[in-house]
Amino acid sequence: MKTTFSKIFLLIIITLSLLAWVGINYYFKQEKEPIYLAFIGPMSGDGAAAGQLMTQAIQLYLDTINEKGGINGRKIMLDIFDDQNDRKSSRQQALEIAKQNRAVAVIGHWYSSASISGGEIYKQYKIPAMTPGSTNVNVTLNNEWYFRNIFNAKSSGQFLANYVKKVFKQDTLTIIQEEAAYGAYLAKVFEETYRQLGSEVKYKWRFDTADKNIDNVLAKIVDELKTKKDAGVIFLAVQAIEGIKLVKLMKDAGLKNRLIAETSFSEQTFIHGFDKFPIERSNPGYYTNNIYVATPLLFDTANEKAQQFKERYQATYNEEPDWAAAYAVDSAMVLLEAIKKTGIEGQPKTVVEDRQKIRDYLASMNNIDKAIEGLTGFNYFDDNGDALKPVSIGVFRNGNIISASTQLQVVPHINQLLGLDSEIQKERVLLIDNKYMYKTNVVYVGVELNEITEIDITNLTYTLDFYLWFRFQGELNTQNLEFINVVEPIQLEAPKIDKLGDQTSHLYHIQGRFKSHFMANYHAYKQYELGMSFRHKELTRYNLIYVTDILGMGLTEDKPLLDKIKKAQVLSPLSGWTTTNLWFFQDRVKKSPLGSLRYLNVPGRQIEYSRFNAAIKIKSNQFTLRSRLPFQLSVNLVMFSIIVLALLRLVDKKFHHFFNYSWVFQAIIALILLLAVEIILIELLAFDTNNTRHLKYVIVTFDVLWWITPAYIINLVVKRFLWGPLEDRTGQTIPNVVRIFVSFMVYLLAFFGIIAFVYDQALTSLLATSGVIAMIIGLAIQINISNIFSGIVINLERPFRVNDRIKIQMGKVFHEGTVVDITWRTTRLLTPDGYILSIPNSMASESVIHNYNYTEELCLSTINIRIDYAHPPARVEKIILDATLSTDDVLREPPPSCNFKGFTDWIANYSISFYVDDYAKKITCSEAVFKRVWVHLNRAGIVPPVDRQEVQTFQGIKSRGLDEASKPMALLQEMDIFQPFSDEHKAYLNERMRHHRFTAGETVVEQGDSGDSLFIIVEGVVSVHVQVEEGEAIEVARLGAGSFFGEMALFTGQERTATITAITDTILLEIIKDDIVPLMREQPEVTQLISKILTQRQMKTLSQVNLHDSERDLIYKRVLRGVGNFLGLKEK
Repeated sequence: MKTTFSKIFLLIIITLSLLAWVGINYYFKQEKEPIYLAFIGPMSGDGAAAGQLMTQAIQLYLDTINEKGGINGRKIMLDIFDDQNDRKSSRQQALEIAKQNRAVAVIGHWYSSASISGGEIYKQYKIPAMTPGSTNVNVTLNNEWYFRNIFNAKSSGQFLANYVKKVFKQDTLTIIQEEAAYGAYLAKVFEETYRQLGSEVKYKWRFDTADKNIDNVLAKIVDELKTKKDAGVIFLAVQAIEGIKLVKLMKDAGLKNRLIAETSFSEQTFIHGFDKFPIERSNPGYYTNNIYVATPLLFDTANEKAQQFKERYQATYNEEPDWAAAYAVDSAMVLLEAIKKTGIEGQPKTVVEDRQKIRDYLASMNNIDKAIEGLTGFNYFDDNGDALKPVSIGVFRNGNIISASTQLQVVPHINQLLGLDSEIQKERVLLIDNKYMYKTNVVYVGVELNEITEIDITNLTYTLDFYLWFRFQGELNTQNLEFINVVEPIQLEAPKIDKLGDQTSHLYHIQGRFKSHFMANYHAYKQYELGMSFRHKELTRYNLIYVTDILGMGLTEDKPLLDKIKKAQVLSPLSGWTTTNLWFFQDRVKKSPLGSLRYLNVPGRQIEYSRFNAAIKIKSNQFTLRSRLPFQLSVNLVMFSIIVLALLRLVDKKFHHFFNYSWVFQAIIALILLLAVEIILIELLAFDTNNTRHLKYVIVTFDVLWWITPAYIINLVVKRFLWGPLEDRTGQTIPNVVRIFVSFMVYLLAFFGIIAFVYDQALTSLLATSGVIAMIIGLAIQINISNIFSGIVINLERPFRVNDRIKIQMGKVFHEGTVVDITWRTTRLLTPDGYILSIPNSMASESVIHNYNYTEELCLSTINIRIDYAHPPARVEKIILDATLSTDDVLREPPPSCNFKGFTDWIANYSISFYVDDYAKKITCSEAVFKRVWVHLNRAGIVPPVDRQEVQTFQGIKSRGLDEASKPMALLQEMDIFQPFSDEHKAYLNERMRHHRFTAGETVVEQGDSGDSLFIIVEGVVSVHVQVEEGEAIEVARLGAGSFFGEMALFTGQERTATITAITDTILLEIIKDDIVPLMREQPEVTQLISKILTQRQMKTLSQVNLHDSERDLIYKRVLRGVGNFLGLKEK
């Protein structure tokens, strides 16, 4: 009953708490219906890798947004559609989006051909769509509902043509292109631009990607290419799948031509497309080294947002993202900003209006002032819906893409350039598609941290010792640096210079004092961001870009750099700090030109420099829950805890006698409240450096409370769950000396903890003094304390309880009796002789006790039987075993045994041993075995030579011989189901009964078999097994001599409802349908009598003896009709 109340109480508290919490959230921020976006792209087939990357990235971004409450209180959900990069599938899936009528905007497709096909549907149904990767101009051309968050193929084609001409200085070129929209348009733009620059396209090959013999076609192209010695640079206007095949064929053929391609070669599909080849696995970059690619994003030049996204993506999915993932996130970011600013509802009834609002907002993002800064830069669109994003050039090194040493950047304000014509003549500025572009040098920067020391948390300063190197082409004054967060200026010494070909490396060893601050996204106490950042003092971002040297720093290796930092012990283990994160990135920093004549025309009087950043996040080694909970969650927990505590106190007052377990919940909630309040106070004070002293006092106060509060709760728990139940169970009051002693010890331990861990003081003297006092008190009350605590242990462990029958050994004497009382000092037994034996609890707890009520293992029982020695011992043993096995509570494993003990003057002695699974069943089971032995012996014509009491199992069996007892006629006379038949008919059946003998383990009938006969057991035991739903067979009964089975099959023709198996050698008699039909036709009234008997047996089997009369009649009529139909009798 108590357990039931506890469960009900737990359910009530959880339910009420959840309702309260939901109510709070509903009051402060009502949950609204979600808004849906649709993603459509290749989720299966060859391009599935790109689709998976993009959907994973978008979902990661949406999860972050939804965790913060979504957009305008609505969560953003993503529907995913698979277009397989196929035009037909794209149109079908786009129609499905329109049919669903719930997505307010679409992100996709991937292939340009798929985007063009799906774009027709979006235009028709007026659904705003944004592609993160389709570059063909026809995707957005003449489609006001389609936007592109990437440069178009015209921009990239012109860019690549200029790069080959102006940077590679190549005048001859070969083009290999696909006939699909992507490759065809890209090759067309590239060729036109290249020819306009005065260069020549020497050779050109085209192929159809749908060609069934595509591999042979590509091999033929490469074979022809091998013969063209003047092919020059090879431009591959193909998708990633075909690109893998072409590159492998060219490398295997030994072609040395420089290869250049567009964005398809910077996808993960291409990058990892060679991993399956053994030579690539053993020598990364064998096939891809020195391939130049146009890419929308390079992570070594990406901003901090992109670096943090890359880190989160790797931590979540255990793989690196590529530019496609970043552009997919930016597409989602732009659409979410449109949803936020337009305040749409996102419901089916408003979806048409919502889509129009989103499209209009996207179209209004037509200049950089209205742009949204994302992972890939500034997101805004021109009149055609194309994003104005720069094209970056990457080059493959060791299987990875890094920034090429020369990049081209758009000149944002052409009038800021003095001497434009001169800059163009020197090719420092190029004119591409009517846009002027800087020719910018890329400098690879590497950092290796040696040591971080002298961390001063008060002033947020630290000393860094590290190596810094620069790798570049041409000439560069690398010493002309400004360290932005240095405490004192650092003068760089002459670098260690290393040259190889056109590459130069400068190495510096730097040691200096730097300053830090609390993290920008502050969420935990005692976590800091250390590091350093620098820029070039003179060269602006248009002259120089710093990028992370991922090759030189080993960032391409499988082992994370953070692990290397920890292994090198950059932070000493004795410092009390540990490293939790490390990242490198470049961004922009704006500085005033300070009146420089060169920058008089710069708008805003701000110059942009490339800034390189190395950041390392550290946290205190001290374990504390303060750093585990975010600030906002702590605020919510305070509100939640106060409500739940009030609710628990109210419930506890109303149901004091039933719900003691409320104290457990109160204790847990109180600790949560204490933690949440501590985090709130600490974080509020941590932002103000003027409150450092107050912060220290707050921390010490809570450190003390974290010892006092658990001590107080422990005492309450002891009172509620130890003293209270012990008093209720025993009816005895706990002595006050015990209560005070336990409370004192708990608070004493808490006091020691405060001294040692809060105030960091030694405990030696305190422990010595308390030890002497404890010894004196212990000696004075040793005996009473021993008995009392032994009584507590007995009540807790409960080796015996009141009313248990036990046998206890005290020395060499055994005492047996029933436990009548357990006090705090003694245990009292009522002996069989009727007197009370009081045993001190200290002795009872140390004595060997046999508790007859706590038998957990099998219980052996043995009984003796005396039989007339005229009967063969082997036969007698078998009959006795059959009788034992047919008893319900007797276990089959271990099997029972029967032993012949020898003769006396006039009898033979037999011993039966068997097991039961409960000591309480021992007596009743022994009695049942005696009864079954009597039945089986009587059935076999063996009468024990002792005085007997008749057991009414079968009527009227008197002393008789074996032949008489086992005759079929005798069995028929005793079976209730054959009572309606006359003696003449029984004699008729007696002559026709068939004898069967089954050995042990042999199956008599199978469940589900058809049958029309009844079996009577003459000798032996059978097991009845029924197949349950799970397919497992369970034993439901055992039948011995005199029992029968199969009556329903004989009289109604039902299938066998159980499997019958002989446990021992068994003799059976069988009556079949053909034997019984003539008799029932002669006496039709017998049918009704037998039906009543069958009805009674069926109700007894179904445990339905208390059925209503109408239900009993219904069963009777059903059985009667079954008997009549089966036996061919006319129903009356």
